[in-house]
Amino acid sequence: MKQASISICNQKGGIGKSTFTMLLASHLHYTLGYDVLVVDCDYPQWSVQAQRERELSLIEHDDYHKLLLVRQFKATGRKLWPVLKCMPPEAPEEVERLLQSGYHPRIILYDLPGTVNAEGVIRLLASLDAVFVPMKADKVVMESTLSFARSLTTNLAQDPTLTLQSVYLFWTMIDRRERTPLYDRYEAVIRKLGLSLMTTHIPYRSKFNKELLADNTGVGRSTLLAPARTFACEAQLEILTEEILTLLKIR
Repeated sequence: MKQASISICNQKGGIGKSTFTMLLASHLHYTLGYDVLVVDCDYPQWSVQAQRERELSLIEHDDYHKLLLVRQFKATGRKLWPVLKCMPPEAPEEVERLLQSGYHPRIILYDLPGTVNAEGVIRLLASLDAVFVPMKADKVVMESTLSFARSLTTNLAQDPTLTLQSVYLFWTMIDRRERTPLYDRYEAVIRKLGLSLMTTHIPYRSKFNKELLADNTGVGRSTLLAPARTFACEAQLEILTEEILTLLKIR
């Protein structure tokens, strides 16, 4: 069985790396049935672990989401995907310890700090199978993102002695009012730089930033529950996941 280690990664903050890590993990694990492990190395905020703790605290007093969790388990038999909180230099040992305990995830997702200068981040990136880089059509974001992706591709992915094989860019936070020629110009630059661009385009949806709420408006970003089917479809999450699995050659 092929196991893949990946990261949704970008040095530019606010682009959704932790959000996509959680959404993909929950969709893969609860909806598609792949065993998943999330390694939260995003210190000092520890976004994934912090949300998991908030959600567990919420459902203690929230019968609606507690019922959804029970129904999900009865329908799928899927327990919660584990979160491994650790500093980047400690991640390889911690992951190996968990694997030796008997849990064998098909996909391991690393949520990394916002800077590759943090200790141990470059070593972790070099050990992954693929890195997926979200980007937004904003000049400042694009300059940072393209520089980051090019550096990873040139210094890591093209080094035959390292594990990392591929770096993929994908569009996110797309506003329908934005002009198509803007994306055409950026994509021409991406091709010129020799970078790999995914076909999936992720539109902006407010539920990307909404955790479990007591208003029962449907599940968006959650570590406990699968994203609502309507949301996963509208936000192109299903298509994004399918393209990632295809690129990783996982079926």
